[in-house]
Amino acid sequence: MKALESTSSVLANIVLPVTDGALLVPNAAVAEVTIAGGLSSAIASSFMLGMLMWREQEIPVFSFEGLRDGELPKNLKIRHVAVLHGIGNRAALPFFAVALSGMPHIERLISADVEPLEAQTQPLIHSVVRVAEQRMMIPDWDYMEQQIMAALATAV
Repeated sequence: MKALESTSSVLANIVLPVTDGALLVPNAAVAEVTIAGGLSSAIASSFMLGMLMWREQEIPVFSFEGLRDGELPKNLKIRHVAVLHGIGNRAALPFFAVALSGMPHIERLISADVEPLEAQTQPLIHSVVRVAEQRMMIPDWDYMEQQIMAALATAV
């Protein structure tokens, strides 16, 4: 019976590699992982990388590290992005993308697989956890969206 209980609470998450670690987000939050391609209309920002044409619409692409640290990482090479669903204001920001440093992978987890870690409080990071000996950050989705929308508003 215990095996049945644990499989019913298994959640699919996706690990998104960034330059200095990884983000852990629900699989349902990711619309697609795609090749970055050419970014257009660069925005003067410490974290915005430009706009990407995706499914016949332009979506903003940002650097998680740039938003967290206030400056873009050195030697940032953008090959892939994860297109994420907007949650807070879907009319204004239905999708946005985060630059990845590698290929993401799915982790099927139960709550016992996730160990909360103590970490310095940052507005962008909801929490820091350890999963299978890897330290991962869970982003604050509302904060990400607010910062992206604010950067887009000042670019207009």
